[in-house]
This record gives sequence, structure tokens and C-alpha cells, in this order.
Amino acid sequence: MWDIMQKITYSLIFERNLGAITPEQQTKLKTAKVAIVGLGGIGGIAFELLVRSGIGNFILFDRDNFEISNLNRQILSSLNNLENKKINAAILKGVEINPEIKLKAYPYEFDEKNAQLIKDSDIIVDGLDNLYSRIVLSRVARKYKIPYIFGAAEYNKGLSTVFLPKGKNYEDMFSRFSKKMELGKELKEKTKNYQRCQSILGPVPNMVGCFEAMQTINLILNKPVVKYPSFFQVNMGSKDSIKIGPL
Repeated sequence: MWDIMQKITYSLIFERNLGAITPEQQTKLKTAKVAIVGLGGIGGIAFELLVRSGIGNFILFDRDNFEISNLNRQILSSLNNLENKKINAAILKGVEINPEIKLKAYPYEFDEKNAQLIKDSDIIVDGLDNLYSRIVLSRVARKYKIPYIFGAAEYNKGLSTVFLPKGKNYEDMFSRFSKKMELGKELKEKTKNYQRCQSILGPVPNMVGCFEAMQTINLILNKPVVKYPSFFQVNMGSKDSIKIGPL
């Protein structure tokens, strides 16, 4: 199987992209470097779609193992890999799709101690579900002047937007208490009990991850994106289930 995979060239795998994008644009995707922090419901589908689009370089963070409760939404999960590392499933999936892919994978929590590992990325994609790491991610993006693609979902609703290096950031948007606090133990302690999503309809995070993948590709190819203060908004309990605009 591996011998067959090695013989399949990049150009053959992504030939069907051409026409929708140019060969020159496909080369841009191949050479781009994308950091994805969190490989669950949102980050997992964003990663797979970006691999299938031909992104050639990734930096990945996720410390978690799959649990049975992940099966309703997390595209990388299955009964066969329960209790295994999410990041290992991502590596396997990436190589199965594109043998030429280059991956730097870190199976631990993303925080201020390792945040510099994503400083060379072209775009940062948010697949997180905890407040502290998201604050770190937002600040790192601002510090290194990297576009930050935000996404979140719970129940039957989801949001996604792009924060550019200039202008308001994630903490400004939600008026987080953390804005004037330094990263570190005190802030981590204050955010550790912040409520995480306990209920979610499976298609919703996957839709948000699709939006994140689209936004990533458009940024790389210098195409228009939905950026703050506008959002992709998903509400599967409404007749207007998808809309774009301010909150």
C-alpha cells in the first residue's frame, strides 16, 4: 500500500482542483503552512478538507484521546480508534490522502510555553474548546501578525470569522475579562472552570470547520474572506440556518 501511495504524485491527487483554481494557485496551496490547534469536531474536518485541497504543510496541536462521545461529530473518530490520540489519527489520515504532506505534530496542550512553535505558519486555525488556549492562540496570532481563523459551536449554533493582525481581536470581540491580564498561572486558574460545550448537534461543528477551511484557502489565494465584525453564523434551529453578517 505504501509503495502505491509513494508513486501517486501530488499533481494527480489534486488534478480535479484545476479549473476551480489555477495551477499557480494550487502551487500556493502546496507551499502554504497552516497551524491547526485542536483536532476535534471543528479542527478535524478543517484539517481533512485542507489536506484534500492540497495544503502541503501543517503544524498540529491536540493533547486529547478519542472518547465514545466524540463519535457524533468528530470526523477523525471511529470505534476503532477510541482511546487513541486524536493527533495520531490526523497524521494517518493526512498521509493516506497525500503522501507528500509535511506535518509537525505536537500531542500536548497548546499554551504560552509552546506557542512559539506556530510562529512560522501562514494562517492559524482555531479548533479549540477551552478558553485559556484560545486566548493564547489569539494573542500569538496578533504578536506574529498571522491571520487567525476563529470557530466555535454548541447546541445547534456555530460561528466563524477571520481576525486579521490589525483591528479588534478575539478578546475584544467578546469583552473577555482576560484582556488586561498576563498569560500564566493566574489566568489559567480563572479560566479552567469556564463552561465547555456539553451538547452539540453533529453537523454544526462540521459546518463551522468547512467555513474555516474555505476561509483558509481564500486567504492563501488572496480572495475575499468573511472577517470581523462579520461572521458566518449557523443556526440549525432557524429557517435562516446560515447567514453572514455582524452578530
